[in-house]
Amino acid sequence: MAAPEKNQWFDDRCAEAFWDQQHAVPYQELLTDTLTMARPASGERWLDLGCGGGPLTVGLWRATRGGVDGIVAVDCAAANERAIAKVRTRLSPPASEQQIEFRVGDLSQGLQGLPDGAFDGVISGLAVSYAESRDPATGAYTDAAYRRIFAEVGRVLKPGGRLVFSVNVPEPKFWRVFWKSFGRGLRVAHARRVFFNALKMQRVGGWLKREARKGRFHFLPIEQLVALVESSGLRVVEHQRSYADQAFVMRAEKSAASGVAAA
Repeated sequence: MAAPEKNQWFDDRCAEAFWDQQHAVPYQELLTDTLTMARPASGERWLDLGCGGGPLTVGLWRATRGGVDGIVAVDCAAANERAIAKVRTRLSPPASEQQIEFRVGDLSQGLQGLPDGAFDGVISGLAVSYAESRDPATGAYTDAAYRRIFAEVGRVLKPGGRLVFSVNVPEPKFWRVFWKSFGRGLRVAHARRVFFNALKMQRVGGWLKREARKGRFHFLPIEQLVALVESSGLRVVEHQRSYADQAFVMRAEKSAASGVAAA
């Protein structure tokens, strides 16, 4: 069985390059669409899966003016702990480590260590589709880990809780994201660094598409995505395109009468 190519998401340099994507016009649109669909409220507890540098965590905090009960931000790259630490100090009002907690976690392994029914909402930006698994006998990639992540989300959600997440469309055209940003006169501090990090992101994007064609990652048509999410016991209530049409944003809910969503 051939060893898989190194997963670049675990590389701190990759994580750091993606910190700048929040400056991209399409990514700002994606953040807005995701948070609008999430509708966070004061007193709620949220889980941010694949948090990266924390733009969705920041969005949850600002949308509730710091009124959330707490946010647990999870990512496989340890470098993102530094980003989340900076986020806490820059928020208004500032957040403590208890209010915004960072955990290193590999989504391919599920949501280990998180208790049942602990969250009112789960949010995720372009992350859950990278849960990967292989058949131990054949070495072929499978969707077992991808299916498990939705079942795990159902487990950690309270009855009536919601999942709002984005994933890339099949065969995403990442250059559309790049050109839509720079074509609209992107003006940010450290523009040269942002530009070269955008080039790094394009290279990672090419790798993601190649691995998705092998079945390692999961860029599914909307019909298949809805069916997969609903097979976990969650109910899809709305979805739309965003991110220069290169991503789906979806909201799914756990029944108010249910216990743990079916695996």
